[in-house]
Amino acid sequence: MKAYSEDDLIKHLKEGHEDAFRIVFDQYYRPLTLFAMKYMGDVEESKEIVQEFFVRFWTKHEAINIRFSLKTYLYHGVRNACLNFIESNKVVQRHMRNYGKSDLSSDNPLENMLAAEQEELLMQAIDRLPEKCREIFFLSRMEKLSNQAIADHLQLSIKTVEAQISIALKRLRDLLLSLFLFLFS
Repeated sequence: MKAYSEDDLIKHLKEGHEDAFRIVFDQYYRPLTLFAMKYMGDVEESKEIVQEFFVRFWTKHEAINIRFSLKTYLYHGVRNACLNFIESNKVVQRHMRNYGKSDLSSDNPLENMLAAEQEELLMQAIDRLPEKCREIFFLSRMEKLSNQAIADHLQLSIKTVEAQISIALKRLRDLLLSLFLFLFS
C-alpha cells in the first residue's frame, strides 16, 4: 500500500481512491471506536457508530472539507455522531448514569481523544503479548476472572496463571514505556 502525505491522502479521498480510504479506515477505525466508547459506554454501539460514520464519510467523499487535520476531522465527526445517536435515541440519562468521573469527566473532545489514544497504545501492547499470555491477561483484566477461575477454565495450574499475568504486566510496562519514550523523544 502506498504511503501518502496527509494532503495527498485527503486529495485522493476526495477523488474517490479506495486505497486512500482503506489507509484511513485501517489507521483510525480502532482508535475512533475506543473514542466513541467514551461517549457510548458500549462496544457494539461504538463499533456501529464508527462504521456508519465511515460509510457516510465515503459516500460523501467528494464534499469532504477538512480545515485543520484529517485526524481532527475524524474525531470531531465521530463525536458528533455519538452525540446525535444519544440524543435521537433518548438514552442520555441511561448513559450518564453509567459514566464515572474518570471515564467522562466533561464533554472535552481533546481529553476524550487523548484517553482513547492511550487505550489504543495499551491495546497494541496487549496484541504484542504471546498468545497464551495475552489470553490469560485478557481473562484476568478484561473479563475480571479470578486466577483460580482462569486456571480451571484453561486447565492450567494457578501458579502458571500467576506467572503469565506477571509476565504480561512486565512486558506491557516495558512496551508502554518504550512507546511513550519513542512518542515523546
